[in-house]
Amino acid sequence: MSDKAKTESATEEPVTIEVSGVPVQELELGSVGLAVEIIADLKKQLEEAKGNAKVWEENWNVCHDYNMVLSRQSDIISYILKLDNIRSLDMIWGCVRTFYEYQIKKEQEAENDGEV
Repeated sequence: MSDKAKTESATEEPVTIEVSGVPVQELELGSVGLAVEIIADLKKQLEEAKGNAKVWEENWNVCHDYNMVLSRQSDIISYILKLDNIRSLDMIWGCVRTFYEYQIKKEQEAENDGEV
């Protein structure tokens, strides 16, 4: 059999393309256009999945940060409740008030700048 005859007979044999072990489409070896279309669709699905993963990661980070804030608040309250020295409590109260006012000021500035 000549090389040309082998090539022609090879292009006539159907081939099964599999994605994750599941047959997707029966193709002839000459049907490159359909294969390219399937690959493009799979690439599109991959990009969508990557986008979804990024959103999930951002949501996870927000939840994690919020969890850390609540944990720190709980720890601070627990420590404060154990203090019985009025001078220490006055000093801590002053620091907390100062930082709280600073936070409010920064939030108002960001709101005025249109960042929030």
